[in-house]
Amino acid sequence: MKKKKPIILVGGGTGGHITPLVAIGEELITRKQEFIFVGEQGGREEQIIEELKWRFRGIKSGKWRRYWSWQAIWQNIAGLGSFCLGFGQSIKILLRTGAPTVISKGGYVALPMVLAAALLRRRLLIHESDAVMGLTNRLSARLATKVFTGFPVKYYPQASAKFEFVGVPIRTSLLKTATASKPTKARPLVLIIGGSQGSQAINRLIWEALPDILLQSDVVHIVGETNEIEAKERFANLTDKQKNHYKFFGYTKRELPYYFAMADLIICRASATVLAEAGVFSRAALLIPLPSSASNHQLVNAKLLNESKAAFYLEQKGLTASQLAQKIIQLVEDRSRRETMGNALREYFHSEEAVDKILKELA
Repeated sequence: MKKKKPIILVGGGTGGHITPLVAIGEELITRKQEFIFVGEQGGREEQIIEELKWRFRGIKSGKWRRYWSWQAIWQNIAGLGSFCLGFGQSIKILLRTGAPTVISKGGYVALPMVLAAALLRRRLLIHESDAVMGLTNRLSARLATKVFTGFPVKYYPQASAKFEFVGVPIRTSLLKTATASKPTKARPLVLIIGGSQGSQAINRLIWEALPDILLQSDVVHIVGETNEIEAKERFANLTDKQKNHYKFFGYTKRELPYYFAMADLIICRASATVLAEAGVFSRAALLIPLPSSASNHQLVNAKLLNESKAAFYLEQKGLTASQLAQKIIQLVEDRSRRETMGNALREYFHSEEAVDKILKELA
């Protein structure tokens, strides 16, 4: 029997570029379809994929800095050399494996593989989670066989007949937990997620607001691995009673589905991946968009969801701890509004079927 050739999954840099590909990889394993995950050598994706014991190939990639300084100019020149090397490595991977299809999630590491796939006339599928396409996906969309989107197609100016709205691929562990019975608890739970790297700005606002929030709710706080030392110092300054109602992590793995299920309110950035994950649990979300996100895409995400009553957002600029605490307390007390927001978020993305819709294209 002729052996199936592997599919290439490519993307990386942030959790939003990695976890949807993990969701696709999980389904490919179920279907007994071989695949290779391609990402940046030494990048976060390499660590994650090696922990999963999946096949990984690292390539060089050059990040393009879209601001001007002498340092940025030299970094871009060096990055161009890395990009060319990554392009050659990508061609080598495609030729050696004979992979007929590349599924790209974007991020600067994906572009060398995307161009190699186009040059060798391989089927190219790309997925964009956010309402504003990233630079790599904007370039890739012109070459792609199919473009899958996290937000409705009408919001993408470059949309064409090959665009299809599917939501965001969700990992199996989250989907399974979302359909299980919700754990019982004595108090409301507020879950704070600062993104894969954590958010110092959100962390410090939350720490200042904790005395007010903890009067009413328990708090689970994902602070980011680089913020763990400060989190320990903040925790040490809490009273014994407050410590009983506050738990922090640098980074969560298996615990995250459990806390999604337990949460009454989620505080997070406006990354479409995290929002779609919250959506499968029908959880209300209070968003604080990252001000420095490329093309301000997080603010666009937040505004679109707010218009659909699927989330509420506060801009980081000028936001005080007392304002944040007040809004959290209001939302926790308003159960009806939280349920309405959570249900609307789930209906907005319909992400439970995203992986099947993407892999249907392989047929």
